[in-house]
Amino acid sequence: MATKKAAIYDPYLDTLGGGERYCLTVAEILIKNGYSVDIFWSGDKTLIEKAEKRFSLDLKELKMVPDIFGIKPQNLNLLETHDDLSKFTNRVADPFRLKVKLSSISKKIKNNRKYDVLFYLSDGSIPLLFGKKNYLHVQVPFVNHYDLPSRIFRRLKSKLFTNIICNSQFTAKYQDQDVKNKVLVVYPPVDVDKFYASKSKENIILSVGRFDNILNAKKQDVLVDAFRQLSQKSPIGNWKLVLAGGSLTDPEKNSFLQYLQKKAQNLPVEFMVNPPFNVLQELYSVAKIYWHAAGFEVDETVHPENTEHFGITVIEGMASGLVPVVVEQGGIPEIVDNGVSGFLWKTVDELVAKTQKLIDDPEILKLMSQQSLINCQQFSKSNFEKKLMGIIGK
Repeated sequence: MATKKAAIYDPYLDTLGGGERYCLTVAEILIKNGYSVDIFWSGDKTLIEKAEKRFSLDLKELKMVPDIFGIKPQNLNLLETHDDLSKFTNRVADPFRLKVKLSSISKKIKNNRKYDVLFYLSDGSIPLLFGKKNYLHVQVPFVNHYDLPSRIFRRLKSKLFTNIICNSQFTAKYQDQDVKNKVLVVYPPVDVDKFYASKSKENIILSVGRFDNILNAKKQDVLVDAFRQLSQKSPIGNWKLVLAGGSLTDPEKNSFLQYLQKKAQNLPVEFMVNPPFNVLQELYSVAKIYWHAAGFEVDETVHPENTEHFGITVIEGMASGLVPVVVEQGGIPEIVDNGVSGFLWKTVDELVAKTQKLIDDPEILKLMSQQSLINCQQFSKSNFEKKLMGIIGK
């Protein structure tokens, strides 16, 4: 029996963020289930090795092949607006340009058809894919304002997809009505077995997220303000706030990180920038409370993309026995059972009050910690594999 072939495309592969972890875990699972897997990428050839270290994945059999999609404005697979369509029409009116474009599409069809499975992380567009089974992965919810010609064009392209896989119910509800019947929700995988709760917990409030202020920013500035308010409101003993996360730029040149550090002066706040997995794992294990503020004060009906669409780090915290006290926005409420496995909040005052409740009552903290350890299992990597392979097939 011939080996089945699969390929993955992620235009943001070099950021090695949550979407990249999702796609590369798909690759690992497909390889484990007997597929030969390629990933389209023409950039840094060491990315697979970096991803293995960052995400603790086994990707030795993943093959990097030249990127045939290439995000360029003239690409047919990325045309989304009526203006784009008009520009494309004007260009291909030239017989030579039309011949070149058709030749490019023909090559793409020939390339795609050799794959039994194509898995494509969307940048908001709907591409043309020609695999035997085509899956579009959507991790960012967008409010679509397409005109009629654009909607028709998107609808035609969507017919090529077997399914559109979203990372949360929150993301799924923002998909076009035309494709709702193809939408499935498969929560991101968290290797919960790699996290553990130390028997020697420390008085640490932890938050994990990249240090920047773009798109769905993690809003560590809000957390620093909340911690200042918490420490001024009543004695909190030797509790401290630890902010851990990545910096895409040199930390010394990261203006947002520098702003946070200045803001946290004279407070028991520590920063851990670009910590390796084993260090982060240890930090999770000893902390007691997990804070998260991405999406705070965002009108998610207008800008859903600026909220947390799921929240992998929240689950990593729960798998380490932390009690989440997290903002009630985006996909976060799908993770936390409010008042049982943690607390949801809408205002900074609520965040402070609910955290104070946990600090003041160790028994509630203990009970919620135990419930977090139970509830996080539904998001395990093994459950992800079962659902994914149930959709794709072996």
